[in-house]
Amino acid sequence: MENEYVLLVIMVTFIIGVSATEMFKHYLKMRQLGDGNNRQLEDKLTQLSLKNQVLIERVQVLEKIVTEPEYDLKQKINALN
Repeated sequence: MENEYVLLVIMVTFIIGVSATEMFKHYLKMRQLGDGNNRQLEDKLTQLSLKNQVLIERVQVLEKIVTEPEYDLKQKINALN
């Protein structure tokens, strides 16, 4: 009877140990995936920032063209009608 309890304790310990190991592996995998997502988000943010800078420069050029005294926007709009 005593041997059965020892066997039961060993089996329960083994099951708990295997479960804890699998949970830890899952935790590490999720943590690693989370870090990858952060890097992807940072890369995407950098790309969007660069695109935003390009668009700002283009708008500045357009503003400069429109505000030049030689450029008569009203005449060009009227010519389209």
